[in-house]
Amino acid sequence: MTRRWLDILALWPAILLAAGCAGPTQQSSAPEIRIERELLNHAVHIDAGESMVLSTPQRMLRISEQSLYSVKELDAHGHVIDQHDSYQSLPWAARPVEVIAGDFVATLHTDVEGSVRLNLLAEEFLELDFEQLRVVQIAAQSSNGTRGELNLLVSRELRARLQEAVGLIYEDLEDDDVNRWAYRVQRLAELGLDEESNQLENMLILLTTGDPELQGDFIQALGPLGGR
Repeated sequence: MTRRWLDILALWPAILLAAGCAGPTQQSSAPEIRIERELLNHAVHIDAGESMVLSTPQRMLRISEQSLYSVKELDAHGHVIDQHDSYQSLPWAARPVEVIAGDFVATLHTDVEGSVRLNLLAEEFLELDFEQLRVVQIAAQSSNGTRGELNLLVSRELRARLQEAVGLIYEDLEDDDVNRWAYRVQRLAELGLDEESNQLENMLILLTTGDPELQGDFIQALGPLGGR
């Protein structure tokens, strides 16, 4: 072997290295996945419990916003590699809810869990004509116009109790004596409105704190109800 060939062989590793550096660099990478989501259905759901008939003034309402999506997973070439439906339910948190009865409309607001308590004896419902009240509609509408509605029937017995209870709760207390106060508390209890009866009793005890004699007369007039 001539010296020229020996020199070439000695340079061969360097030649291979230079060729490798000059060649194109190939990097392996994971295929890109793209997600596409299409809204199939959107609804506002109002849950008022099993019974659609109101037999008491109060009812707990729970409102949620429900969405159904079609979800596609596509590779870098746009081929569908997976397709499935995805359901989402979110609470109607801190948002308005309308209570409608004929021309009467009142607005309540849910808590962070999408719940709100309907109480037909609350002050915002005093303008209702309870004698004519037959149906209370609950409604909630999202920003895109989707609306949820629910009708609650008002029983005949409840209408009569509501009409009497408004006077017992809201008529001026200053014009009554302790016996009338006691009657109002007792009558609310007889109507099955224990919450309102307790609230009125507690308010009257608080109002007579500065007059122990008057407070004592009131508690005595309550009879068995006193000190519940």
